[in-house]
Amino acid sequence: MRFDVETIRESGFYSGKDWIAVRDFVRDRDDMICSICGETIYEKPEVDHIIPLTWENVTNWDIAYNPDNLQLLHHDCHTRKTRRDKKTINRLFY
Repeated sequence: MRFDVETIRESGFYSGKDWIAVRDFVRDRDDMICSICGETIYEKPEVDHIIPLTWENVTNWDIAYNPDNLQLLHHDCHTRKTRRDKKTINRLFY
């Protein structure tokens, strides 16, 4: 993972083998059901950090990789949640 970039997405976090393994676990665990709206996800499932991921906690396993801090969301539900999070947390996400 790179720390010399502006955003966590650019850092390579989401393409790392640890993230991919926990992401796939959450998709299976949540049975492709959105945690916000309860609908089945047919396309664009997104694994979301309940406590948002920041540069300050990206190396903290309990935040970054703990399945208890992860939920499966529709793309649209995830977009709305991320917008709300950005309003309340000063962080660079994308």
